[in-house]
Amino acid sequence: MRPEQSEECYEHHMLLKAELDKINHFLFGDIEHGSEVSFVSKTNLVFCELQFIKQCLLCSIVTLLSACVFLGKQLYKIDTNAQNLNAYIERSQQIELRLAKLEVKVEKKVE
Repeated sequence: MRPEQSEECYEHHMLLKAELDKINHFLFGDIEHGSEVSFVSKTNLVFCELQFIKQCLLCSIVTLLSACVFLGKQLYKIDTNAQNLNAYIERSQQIELRLAKLEVKVEKKVE
């Protein structure tokens, strides 16, 4: 290898090392610029926030589904009770009609 060639390789190596250092400082932070947040830290923060949003969304969906099931049960109970009340009212009306007929028969026999 010629001395000129080794010098060119060294300069090229130093240029590449400087670029790698810039990339390293950008990704992982730099001691000289401690007040700046590194790209990896920003990415981790965004990822954590997205996970939190996902958990909140899943919890709200589960809560909504639970509320729908609860309301469905309550509406079913109300419907069942309404049907039972209607049946009871119809039976009581039939009993009242039968009592009225019996009273009329009793009054006819008494006279």
